[in-house]
Amino acid sequence: MTRKLAVVLTILVAAAAFAGEHHMANAPTTPSFERMKSLVGEWKANVPGMGEIRATYTLHSDGGALLEQLLMPGEMSMITVYTPNGQDLAMTHYCSSHNQPHMVARAGTYGFVADSVANLSSKDAEHMSAVSFDFKDADHFTATWVHSAGGKEQPTPFNFTRVR
Repeated sequence: MTRKLAVVLTILVAAAAFAGEHHMANAPTTPSFERMKSLVGEWKANVPGMGEIRATYTLHSDGGALLEQLLMPGEMSMITVYTPNGQDLAMTHYCSSHNQPHMVARAGTYGFVADSVANLSSKDAEHMSAVSFDFKDADHFTATWVHSAGGKEQPTPFNFTRVR
């Protein structure tokens, strides 16, 4: 039994030393990303013509990625992942239209514009081409999503309130 205990202790000491030597650096961030991270929590919005939309924001990847989950009426959901990209912000939206717009917001702004769209069948196929965030206060913000189809754009504001 003593030999087994010595082996276990040796493994634990080695694991602790390994963990100490391989500490991860802090996740890159920007003031804009820090503002986006303030959305962590649960939100709701009543959107005319759509009904109640729920949003949940959670941090992942050691604080380097903000995951948004939008829950739409009828059990449909979509996710978006926001990350710092140098001094800018980047995001990829995993849309119910089965394509994935990648968007960028320049440093200090919250207006994302698509720079590419994966799985877009044609330039006129429906997709999200932009989204902008307007932060009112700690408990209110508006996300205005721009839906594009057939060369026409339709902005839709989602006025969110934090769920307590």
